[in-house]
Amino acid sequence: MPMPPQSVRHTSSGRPDRGGEPDNPAQTWLHARARLMPNLLPQSPPWVRSVFDHSWAPMRALARQVCLLPPHIWSRLLSWESGYAAICTGNSEYLPGPATIRHQRVANVAFVSVEDLAADNERPLHVLGHLIDHHLGCGGSLQGDWLSLGGGVTNRLHRAGRRLPELFALGYAVDPVAQSGVKDYFAQSLALFCRDRQHLNVADPLIYKWLRNNLWNRAPWQDDQDQ
Repeated sequence: MPMPPQSVRHTSSGRPDRGGEPDNPAQTWLHARARLMPNLLPQSPPWVRSVFDHSWAPMRALARQVCLLPPHIWSRLLSWESGYAAICTGNSEYLPGPATIRHQRVANVAFVSVEDLAADNERPLHVLGHLIDHHLGCGGSLQGDWLSLGGGVTNRLHRAGRRLPELFALGYAVDPVAQSGVKDYFAQSLALFCRDRQHLNVADPLIYKWLRNNLWNRAPWQDDQDQ
């Protein structure tokens, strides 16, 4: 069977190949920063292999979720050297700091579970939300404040970030995951804004408006100045 043109696996590096698709920031970020861990499907449960019958299929599933986020976020993330995604077995989690993926030294990795991709749940977007939170807060530094803790790499993001702990303290977090802490509040709200906007708006309209006005609205990003 011929290999599909978009987001296919590059056999030597585990990275997606953009193929014949027009460039866009999400696909550019995936090509530069996303990796498939070696022997991913052979090490996965049988039910996952029944969903993903080709080695590049998990990357295509990740691409579908990544494209739900605003393009300007991915453009901004590409301006930092850190910030990667690795599709793996096990749990989805974001690990700040140095890591090695396919013999490459990197930093700040969102490990995305192939099981979560196969189940098509919100966990991949949740862990990518942590990566976004970290980098928009302090550029991926291990010392700075994440956006959800009041940080911000630009003047506008810093002002917006200071509002997030206040919104979390109001107690309207959309589900138990979002209730567990302000970082999870941001990441889970961002994931549900992508996947079930109406539900988020009903449960927590203030974080819905915050995300719409500060992350999905492109205009403020164009003239904002770095701190």
